[in-house]
Amino acid sequence: MEISQYLEALRANAALMVDAARRAGAGAPVPTCPEWTVADLAGHQGRVFRWMSAMVETQSPEYIHPKTLGEPAAGEDAIAWLAAGAEQAVDVLGRADPDSPVWNWFDRGPGPARFWHRRMAHEVAVHRADAEAAAGQAEPTSVQPAELASDGIDEYLHFLPLRAGDDFPAELAGSWHFHTTDVPGEWVVVFGDGGVTVTREHAKSDVAVRGAASDLEYFLYNRRGDGGLEVFGDPARLAAWRDRIRF
Repeated sequence: MEISQYLEALRANAALMVDAARRAGAGAPVPTCPEWTVADLAGHQGRVFRWMSAMVETQSPEYIHPKTLGEPAAGEDAIAWLAAGAEQAVDVLGRADPDSPVWNWFDRGPGPARFWHRRMAHEVAVHRADAEAAAGQAEPTSVQPAELASDGIDEYLHFLPLRAGDDFPAELAGSWHFHTTDVPGEWVVVFGDGGVTVTREHAKSDVAVRGAASDLEYFLYNRRGDGGLEVFGDPARLAAWRDRIRF
């Protein structure tokens, strides 16, 4: 996807997140993040915005600890703090050279800054869904365009080998096929003796899940159930995925 598309997605979903957070109220519980209130959610995302902005703006080749960047002042409106962080993030990423080297956790060192354009677009789409759940919305607003949701699935699945490593639960062993039906997108994930592998292909697998890109992305992120998705294979294994794979 183009950098401009990531920036527009970040801007639009941040605005929707702030709006939903305000509708819910700072003290409302977040059903999709059971230990959090909306104030906790806003604080987390506002902190991520400032952390990312600091690294990208300074082109830091090393990790910067978020706690060195300040917290909301006592009594400060957490949702307003979130909104200010979103504005800063859009401004910083909008000015950044996407090819400039900046630290990121996937490369475990410097990599092209475009990592952060993509990551922030998807991060905010997911936490926007959390804010909507807190506001009482039964289903999250669809990720639009569908190509953005497909790209989010691709990012999510390609993070798995790093996050899961070799020590994954036995009930996940085997192959999994994920397929978007409204835009191109197919992935096969294999949990095997050599760890976790992810390929972009069509292949018969032990478990398969098909559906619209937005629904599939939110399912993988545990922000919705499997309603409306086509599921093939053992339901218990699908439940194990949902229980064990968290982001």
